[in-house]
Amino acid sequence: MTLLGELLWPKREAVTMEKRDGVLSLTDYSQWTELGLTGATDSGVSVSQEKALRMSAVFACVRILAETVAMLPLIVYERLERGKRRAINHPLYTLLKDRPNEDMTSFEFRETVQGHMALWGNAYVHIEYDGGGQVRELFPLPPDNMIQIIQLGGRWRYQYLLPGEEMKWFDEAEIWHLRSLGSDGRMGYSPIALHRQAVGLGMAAEMFGARFFGNDARPGGVLEHPGSLSKQAQQNLLESFESRHGGLSRSHKVGILEEGMKYHEIGMPLEDAQFIQTRRFQIQEIARIYRIPPHMLADLERATFSNIEHQSIEFVVQTMMPWFVRWEQAIDQRLMLDRDRRRYFAAFLVDGLLRGDTTSRYAAYSIGRQNGWLSANDIRELENLNPIEGGDTYFMPLNLIPVRSAEALAGRDVSADTPGPELRAEEDRAARAVEGRRRLRGAYHKLFLETAGRIVRREVNDVLGKAKALFVARDIPDFNLWLDGFYDEHRQFITRHMQPLFRSYGEAVASEAADEIGVDELSGDELDDLAQAYVDDFAAHHIGISLAMVRNQLQAAVQQGLDPLQALRELFDEWEESRPTDIADIETVRSGNAMAIGLYAAAGVTILRWHSFGESCPYCTRLHGRTVGIQQNFIGAGEDFQPEGADTPLTPKNDIRHPPAHKGCDCMIQAELGSRMQQRQNGRPAREKALTV
Repeated sequence: MTLLGELLWPKREAVTMEKRDGVLSLTDYSQWTELGLTGATDSGVSVSQEKALRMSAVFACVRILAETVAMLPLIVYERLERGKRRAINHPLYTLLKDRPNEDMTSFEFRETVQGHMALWGNAYVHIEYDGGGQVRELFPLPPDNMIQIIQLGGRWRYQYLLPGEEMKWFDEAEIWHLRSLGSDGRMGYSPIALHRQAVGLGMAAEMFGARFFGNDARPGGVLEHPGSLSKQAQQNLLESFESRHGGLSRSHKVGILEEGMKYHEIGMPLEDAQFIQTRRFQIQEIARIYRIPPHMLADLERATFSNIEHQSIEFVVQTMMPWFVRWEQAIDQRLMLDRDRRRYFAAFLVDGLLRGDTTSRYAAYSIGRQNGWLSANDIRELENLNPIEGGDTYFMPLNLIPVRSAEALAGRDVSADTPGPELRAEEDRAARAVEGRRRLRGAYHKLFLETAGRIVRREVNDVLGKAKALFVARDIPDFNLWLDGFYDEHRQFITRHMQPLFRSYGEAVASEAADEIGVDELSGDELDDLAQAYVDDFAAHHIGISLAMVRNQLQAAVQQGLDPLQALRELFDEWEESRPTDIADIETVRSGNAMAIGLYAAAGVTILRWHSFGESCPYCTRLHGRTVGIQQNFIGAGEDFQPEGADTPLTPKNDIRHPPAHKGCDCMIQAELGSRMQQRQNGRPAREKALTV
């Protein structure tokens, strides 16, 4: 435990059970005994998570849950305006689907984590980040080594026992905590701990059976001698009898009783003890705890050919689906960056588990094909077949056609409603809007520069001051702990200073964009929402970069044997010299285009066009005039974009949905000409929801 942790111990609040005199540790078994929560059961068998796995029914249930979660593809998707697509360039895609760390496959990782939840009710995964704040690797931690979880300064801290009996504190940002059903939403119940009596009875029945067969499969008895025997004679007689008749290998041998001795059997026959029924009931009891169909544990007493398929579907829907949802929402909450949650999500592919027999599947495909929501290639994809040429056509009955198609068939001229072109007026209006927004960019640059300077200076002064105080004692771990708390508070400082600036600049830009396409300006509430969403994303991005740069600088200094304080000074000198300018250059472009797109979305514009100025670089020159849907990307994350004249490809880490495409880019986004004309013909349309990009 660190010195800081010892000083703050009285203020800690335990997530786990509490005693009147303090915190109950997760591994302090003397306290568990005092509270009557030991692993001992009325059957006389001590039950723990590890011992419970020796019971075949428990092992089978845990294995079924773990392997089912592990075998299904876990895919990261990008939300589109209509539907979704696999986000193969997102950092989490490969991490969750194929390789969470260098030593484990995705199957092994998820099997391990789900097994921990099935036994302990809690699973802990250590998160490692890259320099951009994205998750780089995931490592499962054995739950029995998690000592305690406490709340400190509004953040959760995890105390973990490392190999070699070393204790380490992890911040909540470093631990992905998955949990099953619990009472407080922080800790899950352990099925083994809650139902140790049932598990203990099953283990006791197994032990009884093993000992019974180990003793010649016969109950105990008494040897009666007509005379009186000394203690030594009794011992000799007992050893002689057991050596000849004890054990399964010596069963059914003929016994010889001398000197008038008689043998009296006093044990209870297994039929009277209902031994077989007890063992079968305990299998069903364990299956009930884990909600596993008995037929999956090889108990086919109530299974028939007609109901096994439905039991299997119920297993997916009733047993596995809650686990899938638990995983998916935990990924969204703990592994996704704030700016990614609106665009990306993770989901299991469970269709394979729900596949019916061939006849049922083909009947469902036939209905979908005939009614127009499935094409031939859709069906082939579901059956894991390659697409065919012409297989993307959708058919539907002739008596089900759109109203406008019916009017056209009836002879009505539906093209009469199409607006006539007004190209010159629209081009002039677009040119004025571009120039107006460009002037705003220049006018606000100084304000962005000053505000960014205040933010960076506060970081430099506070972080460097704390480093001086702690590095004297070479206490870098305490500094890292303090760093998390500082940046949590610094987020509020950033929001307080940047939100009014984004709000003012966004209002001016949105006004120009509204005039460009001839629609009403955004309301005050809409502008507030856009500015708040943008500043939240900006703060998260800025803090992620700052933390990564500071920690990488310290790590490099320690590895190279350099003075960490001097290393920080060098980094902060660079920050003060260039970072405010970089922020002002980028944000006048990025936030202005984001606010314009918010207005376009509210007005119903669906197509965006890239606009470059003057002698642009090869990348922006190639992008000039390119159009995409308002929810689509101009360049996808990880895509190599190398137009003619470019020496190297532009490979962005994130999707580029509007300028800037790179450092120094001053391009602008506009509503595509057809979209502008459509809005003018429609007048001032009903307000839709503004889009935050």
